[in-house]
Amino acid sequence: MNAVQYAQNVADLFALPEGYLRVKELMDSDTASLDEVADVILLDPVLTSKLLKLANSAIYNLPYQVESVSKALLVLGKTQVYNLVLSIGISSACSKIDTSAIDLERFWEQSINAALIAKYLAQCCKIKPTDRFYVAGLLHNIGEMVVLQNNTDMARSCQDYSLDERPWQLQERLLGFSYAECGAELLHLWHLPDSIVEPVALQNSSRFDVKNKAQLIIHFAVRLALANQHPELYSTKQLIDPFVLELLDLTQPDIIRAIDFCNTEGLFILSVLNPRISTIY
Repeated sequence: MNAVQYAQNVADLFALPEGYLRVKELMDSDTASLDEVADVILLDPVLTSKLLKLANSAIYNLPYQVESVSKALLVLGKTQVYNLVLSIGISSACSKIDTSAIDLERFWEQSINAALIAKYLAQCCKIKPTDRFYVAGLLHNIGEMVVLQNNTDMARSCQDYSLDERPWQLQERLLGFSYAECGAELLHLWHLPDSIVEPVALQNSSRFDVKNKAQLIIHFAVRLALANQHPELYSTKQLIDPFVLELLDLTQPDIIRAIDFCNTEGLFILSVLNPRISTIY
């Protein structure tokens, strides 16, 4: 099977919840109120509890308890709520799949780190809005779930990357395509915009275009997240072409700050998605 067939096979099973789609629609609207968004969120007890947990977490250090979804929306802000709702939506979609064959902690850490780094780099490059970079980073490895649902043994084998064979190289050797390709096909079936699908599809490409900042940022973020997750295997110098730094006008201090940002923010997002996962920090 090719990448398209892999994605088509799971499109019906592996779908974003209706609640996420409705929240996204309201948050993209210029006329929807916070109360309308809150009403939709309240229909989902899991989403409600996780929003309240985050609003009351140490990251905000509020002198009072946040007891309503409307208040949580004010505390967190539109961008943070959007990012969290998407993260929970993806987590819900993944819950329909038997993930015992892969390291789920590694999958989520990689996804969240890439999302946060992509968001930070977009801010450094003064590109707005930054939401789409967070989303593309979060979904950059969703192809792993696609392959897992189609072929458990193959997904297990694709985890055995090494210093000499990077993840996307191993995937291409075993599957004939990368997770980036079949993941992008799934996102296309989800009707996500090209501004998100294209950077995911091109994340492994070494053909850089200074005009395509989105591809450059996701390419950079994915590799930086991988180096951050596996310092025993990879360094940033091994994974990141200096030419990409030059095209994005970024410096080594920017890299350090991006890693610090994802390590700090990632802890809270992971703790909301799965408290057990956050204990790895």
